[in-house]
Amino acid sequence: MRKIIFLALLSSSRILAQQVNTGIISDNYVSSNLATYNPSSIVDSKTKIAFTTNMDYTAISNFYARNYLVYGPLGAKYLEPKKSGYLNRYASSDLLNFKLEINHKNAIGYSFKYKMIDIKSGIPLLWSENVTSNYLNNTPGSVNFEGMRFSKLNYTEHAFTYARTIFDKQLQFLKAGATFKILNGLDAKYFQPNSGTASFSTNPTDLVVSDLGGEFGTAMTYSQQFYKNRGIGFDIGFTYEYRPNYERQYYEMDGVKDIIRYDINKYKWKVAGSITDIGHINFINDTASYNFSNATINSVPVKIVDLTTLFNGPFNALNTIQKNGTKDVTQDAKFKMRLPTTMHLSFDYNIKNNYYVAYNASIPLVASIDSRTISTYFIQTITPRLEKENFSIMIPISQMGNQKFYGGLAARFKGNNLSIFGGSNNLAILYGQKSSLTRNFFVGLTIDIKYTTPLDRDFDKVSDEKDNCPYDKGLLEFNGCPDTDGDGIIDKEDNCIYDKGPRNTNGCPDTDGDGIIDMNDMCPDVKGLGVHYGCPDRDFDGVIDAADKCPDVPGIELNNGCPFENPGCCMDDDGDGVSNRVDKCPDFAGSVYNYGCPIDSVNINTINLKEQKVAIDPNNTEHEIQRVEKSDSIQVPDGRQGLITSPQELKTLLDSKNITDDYTVFFDVDQATLNDVEQTNFDNFFSQVKNFETISLMIIGYTDRDGSLDYNLILSKKRAETIKRKLIQYGFAPDRIAMYYYGETKSLHKGSYTDELKKSDRKVEIKIVKK
Repeated sequence: MRKIIFLALLSSSRILAQQVNTGIISDNYVSSNLATYNPSSIVDSKTKIAFTTNMDYTAISNFYARNYLVYGPLGAKYLEPKKSGYLNRYASSDLLNFKLEINHKNAIGYSFKYKMIDIKSGIPLLWSENVTSNYLNNTPGSVNFEGMRFSKLNYTEHAFTYARTIFDKQLQFLKAGATFKILNGLDAKYFQPNSGTASFSTNPTDLVVSDLGGEFGTAMTYSQQFYKNRGIGFDIGFTYEYRPNYERQYYEMDGVKDIIRYDINKYKWKVAGSITDIGHINFINDTASYNFSNATINSVPVKIVDLTTLFNGPFNALNTIQKNGTKDVTQDAKFKMRLPTTMHLSFDYNIKNNYYVAYNASIPLVASIDSRTISTYFIQTITPRLEKENFSIMIPISQMGNQKFYGGLAARFKGNNLSIFGGSNNLAILYGQKSSLTRNFFVGLTIDIKYTTPLDRDFDKVSDEKDNCPYDKGLLEFNGCPDTDGDGIIDKEDNCIYDKGPRNTNGCPDTDGDGIIDMNDMCPDVKGLGVHYGCPDRDFDGVIDAADKCPDVPGIELNNGCPFENPGCCMDDDGDGVSNRVDKCPDFAGSVYNYGCPIDSVNINTINLKEQKVAIDPNNTEHEIQRVEKSDSIQVPDGRQGLITSPQELKTLLDSKNITDDYTVFFDVDQATLNDVEQTNFDNFFSQVKNFETISLMIIGYTDRDGSLDYNLILSKKRAETIKRKLIQYGFAPDRIAMYYYGETKSLHKGSYTDELKKSDRKVEIKIVKK
C-alpha cells in the first residue's frame, strides 16, 4: 500500500514540478514554502500563519532534447554535447508546509516533503546518440563504462525550521534561520562502474557487454517499515535588507504613533544566502544486489542497458548483468546516500513602486565523486517581476548546467486568504521551439493570514473600527467625525457645518440671541419672534416693525400696523380690527390671529400662528420684508446666500451656465451623510473630474416634502455643504465650487407624492460647468 501511495506521488510530481521554483522564490507573498530555499524567509514576513502545498518537477539533459508535441523516446532530438552526457530528473512535493510567526522577531515552521532524484551522468557521446534514437538506428562502436555514474534516491523529510531577526537598525535589517530534518529513505539505488565496455552494432538486438564491473547497491525497501533507512539533514540561511526609506514603514492610528507596518516591502534591495540539504541517509543494502566484476553478455537486446530502465522496468538490467559476473566477497551491509548539498544566492532590487528585478543562483557544493553522492547542476536566473498583494507576474530568464538559456513565466494570484502560484522556467513551446533539453513545471497553493493595517478609508488616522464617520476625514477626539467650522459640534449633528454656533441651536449661529438661527432669521441682528421670521414687533400688534407704519402704536395688519378707525358698523374699542363681539381683549389692541389679544414671548409658543400667517398674511408681510430688503433696511443673512425659492429661479440659474454634464448623489431619509453605495459612486465620479482644470462645479441641495419648511431649508443646505466639504477635502479648489440649496420651497414634484418621488428628491445635484 505504501509503495502505491509513493508511486502516485512520484507520478504527479513528474507532471507538475521543478527543482527550484524559478522566479517565484523572489516573490514576497508566496509565504511558508520559501523556507525550502532559505529558512530565514519565514520571519518578519507578511503572514502570521500560512499553510502551503506545492509540487515541482525538472528534467534536464545536455543531449536529449524532447519534443513537446510527441511523447516518448521517438519524440527526442539529439544535440551533440560538449562534454559527456547526463540525463537527470528531480521531483518534490510539499504535502504540508506550515509557518507561524510567534512575533515579528521569532518564527517557526514545519514541512513534510517528498523528494525524488534520478541521476545518470558521464554518458559517452556514442551512447548518448544511440539513446536519443531509441537504439533503432545505432551508430556502431564501443564505449567504456568507466566515468559513468547512476544514482536514484527517493525519500521523505520532516523539516523543523526556526528563524529570528538578528538586528533591525532601521536602515539595515538582518535575519537568519535554520532547519533540522528527519529523513526517511524510501528507495535508493546506485551503480559505480570501474571497468567494462559496451559495443553497439547497427542491429539493435546485437549488443556486447564485456568485462563490466563496479559497485552496485539497492536499498532493502521493506526495511523502512522497521525504520531502518534513516538520516538527518540541515539547512541554514540569512537575509540582509537595505532600507533607505525605512520611515514609510511607520504609521499613526487611533492616537498611537510609530506603529510598524508588516504588510509592505521595506527594502530597496536585499541579499540572501543559504545552504540546503546538508546530510545523508543510511540504507540497508539488499542482499540481492552486490558489487561484481567480469560480467559479459553477448548478443542481447540493447534495452537491457537502456538508461531509462537501468534500475527499473521489466528487465531490471543491472540485476541481470551482475549475475553474469563475479560477486565481490566483501560487501557492505549498509550504504550512505549523500544529499545534494546546494548553496543558494539571491539579490532582489526594487526598481520603482511594484517593479522588481531579482538574481538567483543555485550552486552545488558536493562533487559527484561517486554514485552515492547526489549532485545537482548549476542554475542561475534573472527575473524581472511585477509584484502586488493580489497578484505577481514573473518572467525568469535562466541559464542551467547544460549551458542553455531559457525564458519562462511564473505567476501568483490571490483571493481573500487563498493564493495559487505556478509556472516554468522554460516555455519554449510558446515561442515556436518544438523540443528542449530542459522542461520543468511547478504549481502550488497557500492559505494564510496576512498582516494588515487597520482600515482607514478617509485617511484621518482613525481606524474604521473606531470611526463613526468612515467616509469623512475627521478628528480622533470626535471619533473620526469632522467639525468643519470648529464649534465643537461634529458635522453630522451640526445644522450649519460652515458657520460656528452653540449647541442649543444645533451648531447654527444666532447673532441676536432670539432663538431663531441666522439662516432662518430675516432680522439676524435684532431680536424677534419666529412667527415673524425673527423680526421684532415692539407694539405686539402682529405686524413686524419693518412693515409696520405705526411700530410704536398697536394696530392691525389690515391697516399696515396702524390703528383702524371704527367704521361704525361694529364696536371696536381698542381699534385692533377685531370687533368687541369676538375680541377677547377688547380694551387692549391685539392680533387678529389671537382673538384680538396681544402676541408676545409669553404666549407665542401656545398659538398656532405660523400656518395661519402663511395661508392668510393679510398684510403680505413677506412681500414687505423683501421690499425693505431692497432699500437695504434689512440685509439677507449669510446663511441664506444661495437659496433658491422657485422652479423658475432654478431654471433661470441653470440656463445661464454652460453645463456640460451632471451627477446626482442621493441621501437616506433625514440624512446629510452618504451611505456606502453613494460614497463609492461619488469617489468614482470625483476620480473622473479631479484633474479637469477647465471646469467648475455647481452644487444644488434638495429635500423631500416631509418636515417643516425651516427644517428642510436647513437640511437641503447641509447636504450641499457636505458635498462641498468632500470636494474640498479631496483637493478640488473652493473657488471652483458654487453652492445652492432648494429646500424652503420643497419638492419640484407636484401632485401625488410616492416613496420613489421622495427618494428622488433627497439628493444633491452636481452640475459640471465649462469655464
